[in-house]
Amino acid sequence: MSAARAVAPALALYFVAVQFYASLAALSPTPPVGYAFLGRTGAALLAAGLALAALTCAAALARDGALPALVRQRALTDASASRDLLAAWIGAALLSSLLGLDPLSGIQVVASMLLGACFHVALVRFYRRPRVAGTLVAAYLWTGLIASLLGIAMVLTHVPAELYATANGRAAGFFLNANQFAEFLDLFVLLALGIALGDRPAKQRLLALSGALAGGVALLLTFSRESLAGAAAGAVFLAFVLGRRRTAGALAAIALAAGLGLTLRPFPHHDPSDSFSRLRTLESGLRAGSLFPLTGVGPVAYWRVYPAIRPVNGAAPGTFAALHPHDVYLSAAAELGLVGLAAAAFGWVRFTSVLRRRWSGTTQPDRALAAGVCAGFVALAVSGVFDTIAIVQMTFIWIPYSALALAAVRSAEPGEVPQPVNAAI
Repeated sequence: MSAARAVAPALALYFVAVQFYASLAALSPTPPVGYAFLGRTGAALLAAGLALAALTCAAALARDGALPALVRQRALTDASASRDLLAAWIGAALLSSLLGLDPLSGIQVVASMLLGACFHVALVRFYRRPRVAGTLVAAYLWTGLIASLLGIAMVLTHVPAELYATANGRAAGFFLNANQFAEFLDLFVLLALGIALGDRPAKQRLLALSGALAGGVALLLTFSRESLAGAAAGAVFLAFVLGRRRTAGALAAIALAAGLGLTLRPFPHHDPSDSFSRLRTLESGLRAGSLFPLTGVGPVAYWRVYPAIRPVNGAAPGTFAALHPHDVYLSAAAELGLVGLAAAAFGWVRFTSVLRRRWSGTTQPDRALAAGVCAGFVALAVSGVFDTIAIVQMTFIWIPYSALALAAVRSAEPGEVPQPVNAAI
């Protein structure tokens, strides 16, 4: 059995399991928040599954001789882009951890990032080998479809009752809260749409379209304002990139009209005071960034400094609003500092440069898939203005999803025969 064939299930396992990274909060040193489906034992098993899958990827890379070549690579190639962005993101997190307020927690984050790096490099390396792409895409689409349907069922049945109550009647699925479910759905719906719009066999397009429709309904039931705005921006981007300019214009007009309409009335299933409390949360994020400008307070250390920088009438320490600034850009500034912001920007520049260079030479199905990933990133860039933690996104979203986009546009190696993505569906 080839190294790539052996690693295909591991790549699929990692990409599916990492979608539920929020459950790892049960192992975090931060105060417990939200509804935990797994508990510490379940979270430990999830972490073990991620580690096992990533280490299997690392072993396959070692057998394939990929790691020495990746280190020696000097030219600005597809492979060096992965190396450069991973080195920038992980290096910034490591520096911030060592100089931060909680080095031990920071090092644990860096370890998680290294596991993600094993997946990233392996997926880019083996994507076009037999069954790799098909297995991963099929597993992801089925997982997203099932998660979406169960999220809808939660709203209809009010089960589990505790989660339904704490979420104010919003869909939360297998996540700690509705906003985290909505973040997952932003990525899933747009990626599924990208797959469905590709020139693929009818069976795969039907699965992708079913997932996108179910995910879209679930996203509406999350009533997540920031994620709905992000999804709208991502959909416009996806239509524009795929050459559907009129569709992009129509979607932009509809999104603008809907946004203006929603500003005139309270959004359902939300506490009206939340809009004002977020302003105080942003204030504390700005304060942390100004006090620790170079390398920040360190990954997962914001909650430790929050009591000292808490604004007047700010959220009480230990509550959910006190765990992060609820803005991905302020979160990066507070936890990783200017070094982290520069590293993030550098990584995205390398990522987009490869996509632009390879775009015209990529097949239509792979181009549509990569466009779906990028649309998801656009959605997160918009929703991140109002929520999410930068280091968490970097670890569990940026690293794995950027691998999928880079793998889709990667040029074939000499003697390599492209494999159909629907092979496992």
